[in-house]
Amino acid sequence: MRLVRHTDRWWHAALLAAFLLVLAVPGNAAERKSPEAQKPSVPPPPPAVIPVAEIATQATQVGNLIRGFATDLTPGSAIETIRKYLPEFSAEIDLELASTTNVLEEQPSLETLQAQQQLWLQKQQQLTAWLNVLTERATKLQNALNLLKTQQDRWTRTRYAEQSSNVPAPILSQIDATIAAIEAGQTPLQAQRNDMLDLQSKIAQEVTRCGTALAQIAQVQESVVGGILSRDGSNIWNPDLWARAKAAFDARVPKIIAAYHADFRRYLSDPAMKMPLHLGILIVLSLVFFVAGRQFKQWAASGEGAIRATIVFVHPFAAALLITLMVATRRASPLPNALKELFDAIALVPMIVLARPFVHRSLVPTIYILGILFALDTVRHAFAGVPPAGGQALIMLESLVGIVVLRWLMIYGAQHRVSGEGADSAWRTVRRFIAGVLLLILTGGFLASAFGYWRLSRLMTPGVLVGGVFVLWGYTLVQLASAVIAYALRVWPLRRLQMVQHHRGLLEARIYRLLLWLIIGGLTARYLDYLGLLDPATSLANDFLTTRLERGSISTSVGDIVAFFLTLLGAYWLSSFIRFMLEEDIYPRTRIAAGQSYAVSNLLNYTILALGFLVALAVLGLDLNKMTVLLGAFGVGIGFGLQSVVNNFVSGLILLFERPIHVGDTVQVGNFQGRVRRIGIRASVVRTAQGAEIIVPNAQLITQDVTNWTLSDRVRRIDLPVAVIAGAAPKKVIELIEAVARAHPQVLQDPAPRCLFMNYGDNAINFELRAWTDFANSGQVHSDLTVAIYEAVNAAGMSFPFPQREVRLLRDYDGESTNASMKAADKKT
Repeated sequence: MRLVRHTDRWWHAALLAAFLLVLAVPGNAAERKSPEAQKPSVPPPPPAVIPVAEIATQATQVGNLIRGFATDLTPGSAIETIRKYLPEFSAEIDLELASTTNVLEEQPSLETLQAQQQLWLQKQQQLTAWLNVLTERATKLQNALNLLKTQQDRWTRTRYAEQSSNVPAPILSQIDATIAAIEAGQTPLQAQRNDMLDLQSKIAQEVTRCGTALAQIAQVQESVVGGILSRDGSNIWNPDLWARAKAAFDARVPKIIAAYHADFRRYLSDPAMKMPLHLGILIVLSLVFFVAGRQFKQWAASGEGAIRATIVFVHPFAAALLITLMVATRRASPLPNALKELFDAIALVPMIVLARPFVHRSLVPTIYILGILFALDTVRHAFAGVPPAGGQALIMLESLVGIVVLRWLMIYGAQHRVSGEGADSAWRTVRRFIAGVLLLILTGGFLASAFGYWRLSRLMTPGVLVGGVFVLWGYTLVQLASAVIAYALRVWPLRRLQMVQHHRGLLEARIYRLLLWLIIGGLTARYLDYLGLLDPATSLANDFLTTRLERGSISTSVGDIVAFFLTLLGAYWLSSFIRFMLEEDIYPRTRIAAGQSYAVSNLLNYTILALGFLVALAVLGLDLNKMTVLLGAFGVGIGFGLQSVVNNFVSGLILLFERPIHVGDTVQVGNFQGRVRRIGIRASVVRTAQGAEIIVPNAQLITQDVTNWTLSDRVRRIDLPVAVIAGAAPKKVIELIEAVARAHPQVLQDPAPRCLFMNYGDNAINFELRAWTDFANSGQVHSDLTVAIYEAVNAAGMSFPFPQREVRLLRDYDGESTNASMKAADKKT
């Protein structure tokens, strides 16, 4: 039944969207506007010569204009900042360019090239932002100069025109003063414009240098990817390789220490590195998580807390440090790449602290080993320019340790069924397959590093290592996110919402699932970024989404189709959330009737779905004007082929707007009676007392006679016939029956129960009790009154009539006459 309802709801939504789409197709009236009406109005040009009567007023306006330019176009703090930091930035580019040149000459790895590329992209973005500020400033200055030049020409022409006429000398003096003021106002603006152009030229040169570095990096990336299977090194046991590596190592250590020292000094002193922001985030989050941990302990003592959240907030500083390091090392962060790699290694400490309580005790040593290996790999990155002897040895060590740990986990898991996962044969097969692939990659990395396939080895083993670290990142962030969600739903203002009070577990699960997908997507992007494959993957995805799909005159792309379905899905989710919020928090506070709330929710649902369908069509890029004929034919088809469906559809709208029947009403349609469970757009569902759910077309509820027992109220009258044996006093019987009815607690006293003398029977007198009660209890009250009246009548010495038959036996020798007499007596009785 749930599947039928779900499918019916989607079918109804699609039908409503198509119906509204037919009605909402715009006409071509806007396209039939005359060309004259579409031409923009152009203001007339200003007069070439200023009239004498307006010279004084115009001179005042020119003075105000010059003073306004002097005030508004004063160089701001942004220009001064650019002027101050540009020499330092240029010197830094000189150093970075020399360092990048050295790195490119020493066979860098893909991750090193990716780091260099991000470094130069950040510098290029910073310079481009400065260039945009200067361009906007120079444009404003040029516009001001153009305006002043126009004013100067007008006033000059006015001076020549008025010189030949009899104009008073004060007027001529005022004209000369205005021209002089305009010339004086142009001088500082021209100086500022020239200064802006000079700065623009310098920054453009630096942007060109960044572009040159990026082009060199891209060229080396292509050669590295193309020659990844070629042998670019020597065997690990080659003595010459170790000799050259030792000499280069001794020369490189001071440079690395100096570079880290310079990066730290810049991080602490340069406001662009945002160290104060990172420190503020760390302090604020530490305090918040500390308070949250104390509250969770109190909630856990009262039985309202979440165990996993309580465990997470036991270490508030570790959680705050992890989030702060994530912010500091994000892709758009201005930190140098060396500091980013160092902070990534430091982040393993709070990560292990937070993840350790949630993993199996057998996996705890593996986490520590993973952290140590990642730290070693960070050291290897720092010595990227050294001949690869040390790097080859470190990769071989990482590969060997990874093989041993992975093999031990496979054996231990098979023997002990870690966390019960071994009981699932499907999961066990997938886990063995993944472990086999990882073992193969680690073994390949070990052999490639030993035999001098340096580029291949740097891609294989570090890729597995960093992948394991990102898995640990994801697991830790999931636990931290669940704890934050649990805390947010237990404090003001969210805890005051009824939907949180009634469905806290459901909301936690849904938000947790959403954050889980966001975390997986973010870590996947960072993993591809580490491998140097993010930009190729992005380009590949972009090419796939922009692929055109053409069929006749219809042309669309894969991205448009994906956007179409995502828009529909988003509209459905938005409608579901809004209806959920209305039912849980809005309707209970407004005390709206159940039927009205259901009508509002359904109308809102269909409206959002219809608008979502229209927006999805717009996202898809369909021209609705070209679909007018098709939609018209579709409307005709609906009118002829789907008459009953359209009839039920319109009847459903009438039911929702007019509301003769509400959800929860008890109705009688034809031969069955039941309670209305749902009013759909095509049919309604009525549940009978026997438990059957009957689907009734809406047209039947509009066109046929329908008895609604609970439309205006839920009060129902019980008509209970009572027959007492003849001879009883009618007044005493009436008083007795009314007293029994008034004594029942569920019988309404207003209107009061009444007993009426109805008629005389053959051997009884007939009465009828009329009592009012709630509709939901009418059946039980009817039974209770019947029993109570029976006991009261017997207790009063009265009795109920019962069928009697009198049989007379006549002695007659004529059998036929005897039989006739007996039949006559039976018939009389």
